[in-house]
Amino acid sequence: MNIYESKNWEVVFVKWGQEFVGDCIISSKKESLSDLTNEEWVELGKIEKELERVCKKLFNATMFNFACLMNNAYRDNEKPHVHFHFIPRYKKELELFGKKYKDIHFGYNFWKWENDEQSKQPDIFTKEEKYAIFEMIKKEFNLEND
Repeated sequence: MNIYESKNWEVVFVKWGQEFVGDCIISSKKESLSDLTNEEWVELGKIEKELERVCKKLFNATMFNFACLMNNAYRDNEKPHVHFHFIPRYKKELELFGKKYKDIHFGYNFWKWENDEQSKQPDIFTKEEKYAIFEMIKKEFNLEND
C-alpha cells in the first residue's frame, strides 16, 4: 500500500504490522547507498521530514527511528535494494479506534525485542484499523508542505 511514489522513491505502509503506529518503508530501486544521487538524497530528506510532520499531527509521535538495514538481502541471497525503515515512537499513550496503544520500549532500540515473543511490542490493530491508519497518513501526506 503506497503512500507516495516518485521516479526515485516509494513510501510503503507496513500493513503486515503496525507495532509502531505509522511504520513505513521508504524504498529505492538502487542496490547501494553509494548509488544514490544528490537529487535522491534531497528527496529522501523531504519524504522523511513530511512523514515526521504527518505522524506528529495525526498521532502525536514523540520521536522517530530511521534505519537502513540491508542484511536480509545478503543473508537470503536476494537482490539488495536501498530502503529505510521509518519508525515513529511514542512517549505517551495513544488512543486510537477506542484502543490504548503504548510504546512499551520507548527510548530503546525498536528491534531489540523483536524475536522475543514475551517482550516484543504487540500489534493491537485489526486489518481494517491498519487500513484506516494508512488512509489517514495517505490523505495528510503532501510534499508540497515544505
